[in-house]
Amino acid sequence: MNLKYWIYAIRLHTLLLSFSGITLSFLISKSRGYGDYCTYFLCLITAIFLQILANISNDYGDSIKGVDNFRRIGPNRTVQSGFISLISMKKAINIFSILSFIFGFLLIYKSIRLQNIFLFLFYFIGILICIYSSIKYSIGTYPYGYLGMGDLSVLIFFGFISIGGSYFLYTKFYPLDIFFLSLSIGLLNISVLNINNMRDIDNDYKNGKYTLAGILGIKYAKIYHILSIILSILFGFLFNYLNYKNLYQWIFFIFNIPFLIQHLKKIIYINNPKDFNDELKKLVLITFFYSMSIGIGIQYSSYY
Repeated sequence: MNLKYWIYAIRLHTLLLSFSGITLSFLISKSRGYGDYCTYFLCLITAIFLQILANISNDYGDSIKGVDNFRRIGPNRTVQSGFISLISMKKAINIFSILSFIFGFLLIYKSIRLQNIFLFLFYFIGILICIYSSIKYSIGTYPYGYLGMGDLSVLIFFGFISIGGSYFLYTKFYPLDIFFLSLSIGLLNISVLNINNMRDIDNDYKNGKYTLAGILGIKYAKIYHILSIILSILFGFLFNYLNYKNLYQWIFFIFNIPFLIQHLKKIIYINNPKDFNDELKKLVLITFFYSMSIGIGIQYSSYY
């Protein structure tokens, strides 16, 4: 069994999205005198395992449903291409489900313990929902990723849970500015998904995968993309405004704006669906640097 195909299947470059949210909330909590590295590590490992679970489940689900075929514009999936068998992928799904549960349980036991049983149960059920949702995005009779609900799930899991859920574990409270930041990062992650869906809009729709981009059509999907990024910037601006301490944090934040504007220009004028692939990779990196610049800006300004 070739290791490179498994690395390909987990889509290594997309794991930056999980890293970004968890690390950003940790940097903010540390700037406010909260957070410990053990909780951060467990948060990060759990989030990465959940994203790997979602990625390999998507590979498996799209392959058995026929969405991954010769008409697909995006990179070929490992199961559809025959690099990894269905049985091996099912085993991998089971393994990462177990790993996600183990590290998720360790996380909530470390940060909450049993001192607050209701909060412990809330997060315990949350871990189970995250595992279930990672699998059911594209697997099952009615996968919600095929019903136009993928964007909402990304906002919840890569925005509210990644930022807000981890921040609460670090600090045990959830302020309004973290809600705004969750929206900002969540909307950027939605934009990443939207590029993926615009790229394969025709093939997905013909094979019964009704993404929001497919429902809107390419013209309105691009408008939706522009609005998502503009709103993300506005919520990021609001977060910085509420936490203003000095000019440095604005310099870190504004540094990202030209790259986002350039990205939007490219998206508007794309006619060849294959060109979405490059912009998808760029936006993953932009999201990473955007998140880190906010976190580092807050950290740096807390020292002055």
